[in-house]
Amino acid sequence: MSQDLPTVRLHGLQRKPSLAEQLASFHAAMLQRMAPDDAEALRRSELALADAAPGQLQAGDLAPDFTLPDQYGRPVRLADRLALGPVVLLFVKGGWCPFCTLLLRAWQDALPRLHDLGGDLLAVSPQPTPACGGVAERDLLAYPVLSDHGGTVAGAYGVSWELPVALRPLYLRLGHNLPEINGDGRWTAPLPSAFVIGTDHRIALAHADRVAARRLDPDAAIAAVRALDGGAA
Repeated sequence: MSQDLPTVRLHGLQRKPSLAEQLASFHAAMLQRMAPDDAEALRRSELALADAAPGQLQAGDLAPDFTLPDQYGRPVRLADRLALGPVVLLFVKGGWCPFCTLLLRAWQDALPRLHDLGGDLLAVSPQPTPACGGVAERDLLAYPVLSDHGGTVAGAYGVSWELPVALRPLYLRLGHNLPEINGDGRWTAPLPSAFVIGTDHRIALAHADRVAARRLDPDAAIAAVRALDGGAA
């Protein structure tokens, strides 16, 4: 996918598309490029998945602590980061997922605003550490991309998801062999999800969706950080 994103013309001016616009545009283009039968199968699966309520942790729940290696293999503990300020925790499928890529890039753009509020950002992927490093290097990410190999942390947050058997042949045709990509032999991946966690370890905002093209916008997460005690600069 090209690094260059389209611009949107508004009253004679150009602006960068919002994350939601980028996701919708890519989703529509992806369906157009796919074989008709595959595109229809994906549409049907998205409709079915959209009706299934995710079972992730909710606002008010305590965020489970964890320690995971970052893209350099260094251990990162959530509790240590929360001792310094609020944390936005993202769960992404990995560098192979174009929707995740758009999200990670959008957060790179939004990172200074989060840091200005004293907040921190952690992205969690089921891919092994070298693959997380490749994603961070490719997209010039200045925040940790943590390897949750085996999906233990995703499971603790209630966002670990097993790909339906009916969708696996389609994923294989698209080149997304999850057991090989993640190196754990399983057809599991985290739901597209995000959590805003306060310094008291309470979740202030939780979002998860089984539809890959729907993500929590950084603006909404940053607003939740700003609303936390001590979150305003």
